[in-house]
Amino acid sequence: MSTHYTSHPTIPVNQLELAALPTIDFAKLTGGDASEAQRLLDACVTQGFFYLDLQGSDSSSKILADQYALLDVMKNYFDQPHEVKMEDNIESVTDGFKPIGTFAGVNRNSRDCYETLRVIVNCFSSLVVFFEPLFSRSPTKNILNGSSKMPVTIQKNISLISNFVFDSHFITHTILARLSDALQLQGSARFESNHRDEKPSTTTLVLLHYPQNFDSEYSGHNKHTDIGSLTLLFTPQWGLQLLSPVEKAKSWLWVEPRPGHAVINVGDSLRFLSGKRFKSCLHRVVPTGGMFQEEDRYSIAYFLRPESDIDFEDSDGKTVSVKKWHDEKYIMYTQTHETQDQSTVLTGGMEQTLLD
Repeated sequence: MSTHYTSHPTIPVNQLELAALPTIDFAKLTGGDASEAQRLLDACVTQGFFYLDLQGSDSSSKILADQYALLDVMKNYFDQPHEVKMEDNIESVTDGFKPIGTFAGVNRNSRDCYETLRVIVNCFSSLVVFFEPLFSRSPTKNILNGSSKMPVTIQKNISLISNFVFDSHFITHTILARLSDALQLQGSARFESNHRDEKPSTTTLVLLHYPQNFDSEYSGHNKHTDIGSLTLLFTPQWGLQLLSPVEKAKSWLWVEPRPGHAVINVGDSLRFLSGKRFKSCLHRVVPTGGMFQEEDRYSIAYFLRPESDIDFEDSDGKTVSVKKWHDEKYIMYTQTHETQDQSTVLTGGMEQTLLD
């Protein structure tokens, strides 16, 4: 029996400022509904954030049950002693364990208060998942081979993780295809042409844990836009906030957890590939109890990213490769707030857009 992962902010829900996000029906997208594809396009152009209803689609509803099984796996992994998890830390920006405090936190001069286990998806030929073995920088290997260099948690749950990635891949690529349809893009201009399965990318599954913490030196997940094309997020607990591009009052709005739905947001790469027509919405994660994280919080994010050697125009109008943008942004996550303030990289230029 899966644990129920729910939480409530200290402030009553009816007193919270909630983000009014559109809801897109995935079953209609898979069925080729042109009006739903147009609603999807409108959501990406206006907000860059939306709920994806996964309840009515036989092709995707299994991921709703799998998320809770994966959350239970995550709890067991993150409950391990810190020194055990640090054995999985290869200081990689794409995979392995990331300890608390690696990035800047929400509060000024604080560091982040979350830890992650990242599984890089290096290739999707025949929809096979690949994972870079921990403790090693050797070439990638098939996640299904049960390599002893993988964390025991990964080895024991290969089928679950592989199925979850398979479904995430299907969902995100379907969204790309429907966006291409709505824009009437053809051939190499279609968004899918920059996300070919056989090409290298930094597409990654990330398992996130925000432990209980009563030290304001470590706080939340600082404001940012995501690096890649689309983020598929399962977040059954409160904590996610966004700065909506369509709200006149530029205040942080809460994203309400919604059972049966994923939260989708556009990342920098898809915004740049769309000629900056799409929004890559600013968001952050804050402790639900105010300054401190008063309960353990878990979420699952699948970050779909384009092929690493694709070029686009970044937030400063410079032509860069997807890989270069990825690497520069990860470096920026680690910097002080003062350094982050001097660059458009952390917020993908969206903060400047909102202030104009």
